[in-house]
Amino acid sequence: MPDYERQNTQAVVIELLPASQRIKAGKRWWSLEQSMRNTGLTNSWPWIKTWLDNYDDRVQPTFAFGKQGNQLIGTALITEATYRIKGIPIPAIHLGTAGEPKKERTSVEYNRLLVAPENLDAFAAGLVCTLQHQFRWSALRLNGFVPEHADALIRACARADLQFRIDGRNFPVFDFQKAANERNQDVISALGKNTRYNIRRSLRLFDTNFGQRRVEWAETPEQARDILRELIHLHQKRLEAVGEPGAFQSDRVRRYHEDLVDALSLWPQGSLIVFRLKQGETTIGCLFHFVEDGHVRFYKSGFPLFDDNRLKPGLVSHVICMTECKRRGLLEEKKCKQSDLSEEECRKHRLVTYDFLVGEGLYKQQLSNTESDLTWATARRGPLMWLIEQARPPFRLTRELLKRARTGRRY
Repeated sequence: MPDYERQNTQAVVIELLPASQRIKAGKRWWSLEQSMRNTGLTNSWPWIKTWLDNYDDRVQPTFAFGKQGNQLIGTALITEATYRIKGIPIPAIHLGTAGEPKKERTSVEYNRLLVAPENLDAFAAGLVCTLQHQFRWSALRLNGFVPEHADALIRACARADLQFRIDGRNFPVFDFQKAANERNQDVISALGKNTRYNIRRSLRLFDTNFGQRRVEWAETPEQARDILRELIHLHQKRLEAVGEPGAFQSDRVRRYHEDLVDALSLWPQGSLIVFRLKQGETTIGCLFHFVEDGHVRFYKSGFPLFDDNRLKPGLVSHVICMTECKRRGLLEEKKCKQSDLSEEECRKHRLVTYDFLVGEGLYKQQLSNTESDLTWATARRGPLMWLIEQARPPFRLTRELLKRARTGRRY
């Protein structure tokens, strides 16, 4: 029997709190987190608050709290914003920390509601009913949702006669346990032959030409901010060199990342890893990761440009960081066992995977040994979206005909 058929199906009443009552909403959110023992990141109040501190003037936020009787069982952030399709403004609502303008986008992944598994379907149904009848929108957008929560929302929408256009995306993951089970002695040994060769050659060249290798794993907020500043500089310089704007083109995005350092705290006490690799006095790479329930989520990076294309700063930085994650995760697990905590509790201290998240990049495939998936989906309603949907096939045909005419291709 599917999990959703074993759920609590009692009707949920949704109470909405506007942005002006954020303090009250935050107290409720935090209380529910504590009662649930929430281990999620993107549904945690520190994550939500930090994003709102930086983006609440770009979106219109509302807090939704689901109750069964007097019992609070779930909560979600609803944001209202406008996006454009071929220049046409589309009023939209999003769930979670999404809806910011494209140039300032933070690209939330592993998005989820704050609700216990047994209450997921009931809360999703109440939430969708509220969205349908109390908000004005043409598009309901789910950004980077974990499949279980996306599926619950999609089922609820189907019962409300709302259909989603679904975009499920796979992304590469390195699973430390899988590598160990396959009897690989280290991270590099678990990778493909050509990747191993390129990394080892690059390591030798860095060692020979740049000096002693040094790993910097931020232990204080000050150190993390110092690494972040260099990461931003290297990231922008590399992207601008190939004519792309980069992820840090606005001061708002930079402030958001700086605020995350304080809001999330550094692992193992918190949910953030900030890493820098140096050879002598030369920085080889800077990495900014989230940690959620033992999973390292690669988020941002900065690498210098080298004239010698045999030097692979991205591959080398990630491999050294992956190795360090594995070592430190096992060390934390060992410390936990020495504290006489349970085996189950100690396993929570281990870093089990290194996730590269969604986005193109050959290096992500080269450094992975499995994959996972997330869901993006959009539900549309109203005459505006109907007209846009009707225009899509002719537009695509016209675009294809023009493309063929330019290239001289025939049917």
